[in-house]
Amino acid sequence: MKIVIVTAMPEESAAVMKRAGGLKKTLLESRKRYGFSMCGHELILVESGMGMLNAGWAAAALAAEGADLMISAGFGGAVLEGLGVGELVMARQVLHWSGSELEEVAVGFYGLNAVADSLSLRLATFVSCDQILNKRDLALRLPPQATNPVVEMESAAVARVAASHGIPFLAMRAISDPWDEEMDFTIDEFCDDSMRIRPTKVLATILRRPRIIPQLVRLARTSRVAAGGLARGTERLLAAI
Repeated sequence: MKIVIVTAMPEESAAVMKRAGGLKKTLLESRKRYGFSMCGHELILVESGMGMLNAGWAAAALAAEGADLMISAGFGGAVLEGLGVGELVMARQVLHWSGSELEEVAVGFYGLNAVADSLSLRLATFVSCDQILNKRDLALRLPPQATNPVVEMESAAVARVAASHGIPFLAMRAISDPWDEEMDFTIDEFCDDSMRIRPTKVLATILRRPRIIPQLVRLARTSRVAAGGLARGTERLLAAI
């Protein structure tokens, strides 16, 4: 099976490719593109950068190459109690936060229930947005049918591209921040206009607001736990399909 994967950050890419064989790195425009094999599948991964625009661009470029399955993979934040750091969940519903309302994205899932059951994964509602949201406020806006909600920044864009090209889709996220962890910074403080993290902006923000250092240290630790969950889950998923 030919499988294409969109991740946002280097830590996510490294986790997905931990057991990769025959790894080949190239560039797709300015983005890192990796070809590799795992569990008998041919895989292509593009590290898009954060956000809907970047993820949609990468997904469209991958769709043009043809694929049997498109996956959005990475880290996400729990919105409500029940999901622990490092736990891997699979999307059963994808919502897009437009800035004023939640819109459900039409998704052509690939054997979703069978895959989730075989891996004993919990199904979740993914909320994609281009900003850091207050989880308490988001929880109040969720539709009644939302289950195990997770906030992230790319899956809605990838799902739309997959649907428009008739490519089956899956999205999975390893929890990197618990439900009661509210971010004390904004994307703009760390990223440039293309939503790519810039070390100079990170340093300037830390110097200006040193009180966020404990949270950044905590998030670095929980992201390492999430990376382990994503690595294990990716290998199990690819072995099961």
